[in-house]
Amino acid sequence: MATAVRITSPITSLVLEEFRLRSPDFGPAAARIAASFSGVEPTVPLLTSIDDPHDVAAVWALHSDEETGAVAAQRDKLDHLVASWRPLKHYEPRITERSQGPPAHYRLAVTESGINAMGSQVQAATPRTLSAVSTMSPLGLLWIGSPLGTHAGLLILLGDADDANDARPDPLAWPLPLSRYLGVRIYASVA
Repeated sequence: MATAVRITSPITSLVLEEFRLRSPDFGPAAARIAASFSGVEPTVPLLTSIDDPHDVAAVWALHSDEETGAVAAQRDKLDHLVASWRPLKHYEPRITERSQGPPAHYRLAVTESGINAMGSQVQAATPRTLSAVSTMSPLGLLWIGSPLGTHAGLLILLGDADDANDARPDPLAWPLPLSRYLGVRIYASVA
């Protein structure tokens, strides 16, 4: 069932929380806690590394009237399930688009490598006509963020608008050896 969401202010920050669970068996409990996050944007489910089910990530989009205190409260609730935390990361939104309905499943790629070019080079890579992208499957959500305080790195979150009853793509079909070599961490929703 599609949920209508009315957003009156733009997303001002993307926040990434990556952590390692004490056991992969704690994934469902951690996912329930992460799902309880309440903000302007619909909550993205907890995402699990396609490389190691101990490693999980939560992504939040915050608006100007929201503070990171809610993210800290989530950390307190999750702490008993967590073996170790990565530092909380904030990203400046470059693209924050989504459809009316919620995505059926999500994929996240995060890296600290690469240089973020700004200006005309970025716009030159954007397709100018719908026919250039007409063979693509529809996206339910696309968030791209550049890390604050550095020119290196990128966060990309995709939400597929496919039917929830369709078979999910095989996360192991992703180019995992290449992503490891390049320092890209890939996560996907599991439920």
